[in-house]
Amino acid sequence: MSVISARIILLAITILLMSFVYADCVKDLSGEVYCGAGQCVVGSTFEYDNKYGTIWCSKYYEGGAVKTLDGRVLCGKGKCAKNSKGEVFCSSKIGGAVLKDSRGHVRCYGNCERATLENCENTVAESSSSK
Repeated sequence: MSVISARIILLAITILLMSFVYADCVKDLSGEVYCGAGQCVVGSTFEYDNKYGTIWCSKYYEGGAVKTLDGRVLCGKGKCAKNSKGEVFCSSKIGGAVLKDSRGHVRCYGNCERATLENCENTVAESSSSK
């Protein structure tokens, strides 16, 4: 394989992977749409906040959002995962990857940091009908 062919294949793979990068939007049970720069999850700020939950999204591009065991949503700058104790950790890098190892520990690109509600946003999406 020539160097040019290898570069073309590498470019094609990069373009393909970039097509999976996006912000997220979720519709709640009343039909309202919420969007964020990163992943969105239905949950609540408190365990029994309301019957249907609240939508929370990571405010970081490609950031993660995870529902805890008690129904709350916590977010991070990068992807997030729960360890074997149910604690949520995220990559400290925006869009950074995480993986849970065979012992149940979360391994992160960059450093691991605890997910927080402060890393989340709860923004109603603008409608084209309001224009």
